[in-house]
Amino acid sequence: MEPIAQATAIILAGASLGWIALFSFVLAPVAFKQFDAGRAERLVKHVMNSGHGILGLIAFASAIAALMAGAVAGAATAAVGGAFAFMCKFALAPREDKPLKGHRVLKTARVVASSLTAFIAPVLIAAIVLTLLKI
Repeated sequence: MEPIAQATAIILAGASLGWIALFSFVLAPVAFKQFDAGRAERLVKHVMNSGHGILGLIAFASAIAALMAGAVAGAATAAVGGAFAFMCKFALAPREDKPLKGHRVLKTARVVASSLTAFIAPVLIAAIVLTLLKI
């Protein structure tokens, strides 16, 4: 049972890494390059609202599988990655409030959206390594 749980944890963490790479290095940069800033921000916001919750759930499922495999540190690290994904979803994406001085700076929206998501990748890589070592 442990090898199956270990493989499941690694596959789920890898799927999370794939989503992070797709969003941070393909979707957000292409959206801000091809669309105007307002449309690109809405697209990135919509993708974050719909996808980052699933990303967090997949990372938490990886944590559960790692825990079943006996890798406690790998499970804790994957759970931290899942928590980060939910933080990105609820703290960054639903920004519907009015700007303070009449306009919102959209030039930094791409950097913030892709960077905060990309910062989850090293955490999930650490979870994979710790799960492989059963630590």
